[in-house]
Amino acid sequence: MRALQTTVVALFIALLLSATPAQAGEKSVGSFDTNGDGQITFAEVMQRLEKAARPAFDSMDRNRDGVISDKDFDDVREGVEKLERWFEELLKPFLVEEEPEQMEI
Repeated sequence: MRALQTTVVALFIALLLSATPAQAGEKSVGSFDTNGDGQITFAEVMQRLEKAARPAFDSMDRNRDGVISDKDFDDVREGVEKLERWFEELLKPFLVEEEPEQMEI
């Protein structure tokens, strides 16, 4: 369960990092470097992602109590699993299954 949580958090951060510049109409992540020193610190990333993180957090806080509980997280996990199954079914007609190799005796 801990590995799944870590994976979901990593994907969430990656999504935010990639989506934020695109949402702002920017072509690079250079705008994260708010002090212009050529380096991006964690604080600069968090400052930049603050606006994008709130809607994502709120969507995971299913009961709107201001925290993501185990129940909220389980709801998100179940939703992700349903989405994965939906994608699998959607792509099934386009995927060619390889026939198992037969061994000659």
